[in-house]
Amino acid sequence: MAKPTAPTDPPPERRSSYPYGAVREAMVEAAVALIQERGPGRVTVREAARRAGVSSGAPFRHFPTRAALMTAAAEEAMRRFRAEIDAAMAGSDSGDPLVRLGALARAYLRWAVRHPTFFEILGDRRLLDLSASKTLERDLAEAQALVVDLLAAASAQGLLRSDDLFNTTLNARTMIYGLARMYVDRQLGDFGIEDAAAEAAMAAAVRHFLRTLAVEPDRHAFEA
Repeated sequence: MAKPTAPTDPPPERRSSYPYGAVREAMVEAAVALIQERGPGRVTVREAARRAGVSSGAPFRHFPTRAALMTAAAEEAMRRFRAEIDAAMAGSDSGDPLVRLGALARAYLRWAVRHPTFFEILGDRRLLDLSASKTLERDLAEAQALVVDLLAAASAQGLLRSDDLFNTTLNARTMIYGLARMYVDRQLGDFGIEDAAAEAAMAAAVRHFLRTLAVEPDRHAFEA
């Protein structure tokens, strides 16, 4: 008697044609789903095409390499990230650059908590072809410039303990990114921080960090 085989999922429905631009959109959506399931390092163009139900030749006209597909996914991640940051900056009416930097940091961490897959996509630049995406290059540079500008304004107003703007900026970037990375990598639990408390705990860590930067910490209305 033949040995019974385990049931398998039915193959995705193949689409013979898509409206203009829909193949690209479907491929990016499929890539994001695969990244969520397997991590960014295990995504291929063929697997994303299979997931999207796209015929085998069509995807490579849009994404000749895995880097091209990952870069397109990163563009979508960055679009969502910029929306989060723009909303945070618009909602912060403080004229205090350190308070605005705190609002920016909280928005970044909130985005990482709510969209860890997109954080993963943007986090590993080795998988991207930044030179092929002027939009992504510009958006990343503008996000970095926002941090630099806020700290430069704080320095110009005599609010910072140190006049070493380069290392202060690097430390701020390391602090905020590192917290987000720890959350996504499930390392906050090492400090007894559960997922439900992650946003509040990271916000408190950012507030503590900003106070260490300030000449007069109590002068700033950092959000509790």
